Amino acid sequence: MKLRDFRKYARHHQAKAVIISDGCRDYVIEIHQAHGAGLLTDRRGRALRYPSLAEAKHAVRRASEVHLAVRVAADEACAGTAAPEASFSHVPLVSKAA
Repeated sequence: MKLRDFRKYARHHQAKAVIISDGCRDYVIEIHQAHGAGLLTDRRGRALRYPSLAEAKHAVRRASEVHLAVRVAADEACAGTAAPEASFSHVPLVSKAA
């Protein structure tokens, strides 16, 4: 979903945003709507990347709910041997009453 499309959608519908930390430097945003989920993309279809959490939060300020998903550091430390699926910790950032 393009950022412009998300902003239009969020004006009239409930949309949940999950800001995902890639563990290195950038944040990408996954939008959850009633009919599915997808990453925010630019006009060329590439995932939008934000250099700071503040910028990512600002981009989804119209979302009814915003969570931060951060990779659990222990999974990276054991190179996936202890937990084959990378697990994420989810932290609520914004929750607007309907």
